[in-house]
Amino acid sequence: MLFFTFFIFYLCEAMRDLLYLAPLQSFTDFHFRNSFQAVLGDVDRFYAPYLKMAFDGTIKEGPKFDVLPQNNPLEKVVPQVMACCTADFLVMANYLEDLGYTEVNWNLGCPYPMVAKRDLGSGILNKPDKICSILEEVFRASSLKIGIKMRMGYEDTSDILNLLPALNEFDLTEVIIHARYGKQLYNGSCDHSRFLECIPITNHSLIYNGDINSVADFRYLKQLFPTIHQWMIGRGAIANPFLFEMIQDDSELLPNDFVQVFSDFLNLLLESYLRQTTNHGNILIKMTHYWEYFAANFENGKKMCRIVKKSKSISDYSNFIANLESFI
Repeated sequence: MLFFTFFIFYLCEAMRDLLYLAPLQSFTDFHFRNSFQAVLGDVDRFYAPYLKMAFDGTIKEGPKFDVLPQNNPLEKVVPQVMACCTADFLVMANYLEDLGYTEVNWNLGCPYPMVAKRDLGSGILNKPDKICSILEEVFRASSLKIGIKMRMGYEDTSDILNLLPALNEFDLTEVIIHARYGKQLYNGSCDHSRFLECIPITNHSLIYNGDINSVADFRYLKQLFPTIHQWMIGRGAIANPFLFEMIQDDSELLPNDFVQVFSDFLNLLLESYLRQTTNHGNILIKMTHYWEYFAANFENGKKMCRIVKKSKSISDYSNFIANLESFI
């Protein structure tokens, strides 16, 4: 009987959908990831925002600090790199390998023009030969496992139809597809029809990303893509940190204890930033940016966001968190 119970448990675990937190520059840093993992659940993997090379040929310091092992004591963190040549890729890959990481994700999705015009992020998606050449050289020189997070193209979504079959030649851990093209930035809708075309032309483990902002969105996408069982959520999970739990519970209702848990999360997030810097002004600006997302989850969200913006000290902001229930 005990064996049967364990068998059913592991079968259910194997069958359930896997949910991942997307890397969002300046939002999902180690402060956010650690606070999230400490009090919120149901995330199977966290992806750190990308490492990037500076003009002097070194890795930018902020992202390097973000992936240090001492800043990531909890499990399930995959670092990301942004590179448009083998040399840069290997500098970052070697750095990560020296830190003890065994896997890296290559960012082929960043949509911003200042990035894309340099063949970085989504700007390189119309050059499948260049992408494949970099992968060939990196696989020869590095023992790291490699996955890719990508848009469907830069000018439109057709680039992916040429790139995905070419990627079948490589032993990638996964291909994460944000179902937009680069020039859209985060505007307009995702191209679900194009994503459906992607499914039969790749041999890799495919992960869907894009506009999962509610349990209803997830249910719709599950019906649309019944063979997809891995999902990455970004902005929707910043706005509603309970979204992962609600999806796993298939419930459109926030948990009964969400006020207390959310308060605990906010306090941990604040404490983490306070341990890093004494510049309270910058921390308050940071909290304001988070609340521009959090506000969407509350009926009085705009009012709450205004209160955060008017906070003149960490004490003001802490008092707001302590009295959070009075605003809900």
